[in-house]
Amino acid sequence: MGPAYPEFKGKRALITGGTQGIGKAIAGRLARQGTAVYLNYSRNDQAARETLDQFHEAGYAAELCKADLRTAAAVETMLDQIHQKGPLDLLVCNAAYQEKNRDFFKTDLALIQRTLEVNILANFQIIQKVAREMIAAGRKGQMVMCSSGHGTMAFKGTFAYDVSKAALNHFMRCAALELVEHGIRLNAADIGWTRTPGERRWFSEEEQNRLSRSIPIGRAAQADEIAAVIEFLLSDQASYVVGSLYTVDGGFVLRPNLSL
Repeated sequence: MGPAYPEFKGKRALITGGTQGIGKAIAGRLARQGTAVYLNYSRNDQAARETLDQFHEAGYAAELCKADLRTAAAVETMLDQIHQKGPLDLLVCNAAYQEKNRDFFKTDLALIQRTLEVNILANFQIIQKVAREMIAAGRKGQMVMCSSGHGTMAFKGTFAYDVSKAALNHFMRCAALELVEHGIRLNAADIGWTRTPGERRWFSEEEQNRLSRSIPIGRAAQADEIAAVIEFLLSDQASYVVGSLYTVDGGFVLRPNLSL
């Protein structure tokens, strides 16, 4: 249990990719402090239902919002349904698309398109519409985008993903400059290697151990450690933080040597 943020009580939040891993951890931190959370997901109905049941058993206010973020119409429908109950106060753009072992020469236009649809276009659509609703309602909202060290460093095998995260970082800065004029704070978390169900599907145990050794702190993050930073960025304690790429990677950026 992290520090108490009483300002979250009675607020409404959308978390994309909110039923597993980091997204679930973020939603849990907000919900236990009285925020009504909308949990977006795209495919895994079983995991989504299990998360919703866990939240309801804990007494949290939570709803599922199934939508394929690659489809603009689905995103629009999801946001319209949420806004029927009023504007949001908090937004976390956590969902992302990535394919493994797709270096520059194995990347085609279709992969670039799939990746940008989620990592850039959906985030743009969501942030713009949510911001407009906040402004119309006179809300001073907080938003956080989930980025990655892939946006600031170069890696082999994830060309499309890396390019999309680099674009996301500057997207955040440009949007933050305009949104703050309306009292909306936008920041991003530069997230390092984290132990989540998704990551465990991607990498063998040997690969996970090698990745952990490459991090100066000596281990991968737990999802709740990442969620704690995002919770802070959404809170009033971060009221002077605007357009920041907030690194939370165990020091990996200091020594990005995957050969260890």
